[in-house]
Amino acid sequence: MKVNKGDFGEYGPRVSGKDSVIFTFTVEPSAKTVGIILFDKKNKKQLFDVELSRDYSVGRVYSAEISGINPDEICYLLKEDKRTYVDSYATSVVGRDNWSDVDNRKKSKFAVYSGISHIEKPWKDEAVDIAPSDMVLYKLHMRGFTAGFGMSDAKIGNFKGLLSKLNYLTKLGVTSVEIMPLYDFEELFIENKVLISKRGEMVPTPEYTGKTNYWGFGIANYFAPKASYFGGETNAVAGLRSMISTMHSKGLEVIMEMSFALEVTDDYIIDCLNYYVKYFHVDGFHIVGCTAPIERIAAEPYLADTKIFYEYIPEEILCKEHGKKHLFIYNDSFMNVTRQIQNHMNGSMVQFANHMRRQNQSYGFVNYMANVNGFSLWDSYSYGEKHNLDNGEENRDGTNNNYSFNYGIEGKTTNKTINANRYREMRNAFTALFLSQSVPLLVAADETAATHLGNNNPYCQDNKMGYTVFAKNKSKNALSSFVSQLIEFRKNHKCIRGETPFLMNDYKHLGLPDMSFHGSEPWMMTIGEEQKALGVLYNGAYAKEKEEVFVCYNFHYDSVDMALPLLSPGKRWRLCFNTAEYDDKSDFKPKPINNQQSLSVPGNSISVLVGIKVEKKEK
Repeated sequence: MKVNKGDFGEYGPRVSGKDSVIFTFTVEPSAKTVGIILFDKKNKKQLFDVELSRDYSVGRVYSAEISGINPDEICYLLKEDKRTYVDSYATSVVGRDNWSDVDNRKKSKFAVYSGISHIEKPWKDEAVDIAPSDMVLYKLHMRGFTAGFGMSDAKIGNFKGLLSKLNYLTKLGVTSVEIMPLYDFEELFIENKVLISKRGEMVPTPEYTGKTNYWGFGIANYFAPKASYFGGETNAVAGLRSMISTMHSKGLEVIMEMSFALEVTDDYIIDCLNYYVKYFHVDGFHIVGCTAPIERIAAEPYLADTKIFYEYIPEEILCKEHGKKHLFIYNDSFMNVTRQIQNHMNGSMVQFANHMRRQNQSYGFVNYMANVNGFSLWDSYSYGEKHNLDNGEENRDGTNNNYSFNYGIEGKTTNKTINANRYREMRNAFTALFLSQSVPLLVAADETAATHLGNNNPYCQDNKMGYTVFAKNKSKNALSSFVSQLIEFRKNHKCIRGETPFLMNDYKHLGLPDMSFHGSEPWMMTIGEEQKALGVLYNGAYAKEKEEVFVCYNFHYDSVDMALPLLSPGKRWRLCFNTAEYDDKSDFKPKPINNQQSLSVPGNSISVLVGIKVEKKEK
């Protein structure tokens, strides 16, 4: 074995030859002795303890090239004085090859080691570039999504299971997949307890609490793809690359959810995002769990073509945005406003109308009606309060601001009227979502009315309560078909999903405004707080389309007569669907209506019409 000064190029381990590796890392200011301990990967026996002098450092950064070792057969720990630890820039993690492998983990006292991956190897991939206005986001958890389909054990909890369902996603109409943590996190909640040895000495001992970190949030090994998801530590990098390249070949974007812990530094976050773009061609990141250096991320040259999703982005940063749109505000705002008016909780039609047309020339928004940190969409209309006791925190965890309603019975019921109301509200929610101007997002299995049994924070539920179970019955199948048709309708009508804000006037002199509001009388351009019904007209000509789209929202309990705007000669309104009247035999095919002046919209429902050219003989 030979040790030389490294090149200080990138943090972490980098294979520099057949039998050599460059290790680059930082140390604490107080560190007096610094080193790298090498272990045999199979039996974890220590092979070498390499102490590094200051000759191997620049400031607090150390870089050493160690030759005469096989990168595939060793793992390592970094050492500062008496402390040894896993390299935070390690490209793989050794010791967590199998999900929740409690018995074997106990034998090794839950120890893990830094691994070395061949990220320098070239790989084949096809670039995917989807315009924001074309996006349909689908959020899933690798383990929960694959377990929820009832797959074989060989596919549950790994990328092969996900890949086997790509046709399902593309058929549904999904363009972009947001995946919860794919980096290597500790899925076992472990506590360090102090035990007294036979000699009377205090010995720190890690113990498994019996609780699972199912979601994967918290401090983690962010640069290492999760071994148990990708075929073990040896295959993790190749597995993640295979998953991404296969998804790209299907035309799907890959968005990684990054839940950085609060103690992570700004520089580390930037390095991590750049790493996944450079070495794995990730298309975007949803950053959660920390106060991210969003100004630096927005200006980072490496990330100029990468989509960044974040809860709040200051206006002064957004104002600087030019060129390709890549910043997106991602929060609960659309969901809360829509649920409030939908569930009759003093919702504002003004706020709803404004959220339906949220858009900016330089940046975007993400809309959703449910997300993982809250009720599933079905539970939003099945539970009036959260039921999180199984989490072991006396129901204190999880948000209390759900704006949910159980429609008569808390939880599951066989009451046909209540279930019919719940499915109607699901259709209302999906219709509002996919007819909104911004990027729509749905959570896995919401399209089949999945439930978490009222748990609005199933972060530790590695079971059916936490999984996204794709149950099938007549009603669920009809809902899934409805969602698929909605996505297709959105795809076929660009006039509702423009990249730039609606100006609400006819600035191109095409006969109608690009978008306009209507009520019981046509061309009602003001919306009062007392109103719970609204008609929205989209002029297809502004998207070079032949059809107008008219959407009638009625959140009153009673039916409302909505005025139908006058169309140009030769065109007539056709009804595609109404959410209250849709069933398993329905479709979106435009159907003739006799009255071309007004439409009766049932209470708590949405009607969607298109204005189409008809033959002269047709009335």
